[in-house]
Amino acid sequence: MASESKRRDRQVVRVIGILDALLHGTGDSVHDFARRFGTRRETIYRDLRTLEDAGYAVVGDNEGHLSRPHLLEGRRTPQVRFTPEELTALDWAAAQASAGPFSEALDGARQKLQVMRAAQGQEPVGLAEVTDSWGPTAPATAPEVLLRLAEGILRRRACMVTYRTPDSAEPKKYLYHPYRLLNVAGAFYCTGKVPPRDCLTTLATHRITAIELMADSFTIDQALDLNRHRREAFGVVWEEPITVVLRFRADQAPYVAERQWHPSQELKWLPDGRLELTFRAGGVFEITRWILGWGDAVEVIAPGEMRRQIRQILLLESAFYNE
Repeated sequence: MASESKRRDRQVVRVIGILDALLHGTGDSVHDFARRFGTRRETIYRDLRTLEDAGYAVVGDNEGHLSRPHLLEGRRTPQVRFTPEELTALDWAAAQASAGPFSEALDGARQKLQVMRAAQGQEPVGLAEVTDSWGPTAPATAPEVLLRLAEGILRRRACMVTYRTPDSAEPKKYLYHPYRLLNVAGAFYCTGKVPPRDCLTTLATHRITAIELMADSFTIDQALDLNRHRREAFGVVWEEPITVVLRFRADQAPYVAERQWHPSQELKWLPDGRLELTFRAGGVFEITRWILGWGDAVEVIAPGEMRRQIRQILLLESAFYNE
């Protein structure tokens, strides 16, 4: 796997180098490229075909030989080509995301994709037209909010955000250093820091009512591992991870086993057909809420504090149903 990755990296470097030379009209021959990159001419010809497949009009001399390749005059930008399978995949993905923040742009993109499908002789009705989606929907985020946050993340620029929580009468305005956008169950969040506080702060992007990109730059603490955040968080909130052990009733066990609930999960089938699910994650509130959704089909084995907390919640809940 490592050798394949290195081979792919070398190919990417070659293709980018060849494209740069073609764009600048250096006049290098296939032999020149082979000597420059320390490879065979056959490999360079394959790289040129890769550029052609990407939509670049690579041509040779007057006799059509590619020994001295160049880009066709007036065709210096690629004409992107998609296979029928790629067009179907893009159309389906755009349809699934059409309820998100870029719905209007995606509708326009789908119209273009359908024209391209028709040009290839495909049916105008594709996979997207026979796929329905329903269930709880996430609040919509304004596209400009996501774009400004993304720009702040890429350029390491601070943002002045106006943020309103559901339980507050008035929004608050403060400086925010955005680190990464998250998509959790269809809802967008941004994790970052509110200076001068040192702890991570996660904002629900749909609650940002205004945002301004500032001139101030920031640096991310090198000790902060954002991938650890992704690995350990059960949902949106990141807390120190705890080991959770749950036992599911036999009739519900197959439904639990067919999904990945957390990357760290381990499954153990018990002799009586029950399933023991173990994972290590942070976010006690979100884990507890998820457990309660299984009702009497699950028992909390560990940690003891969560078991006691679940028991207390169920006792309080049962009071609502007492006659």
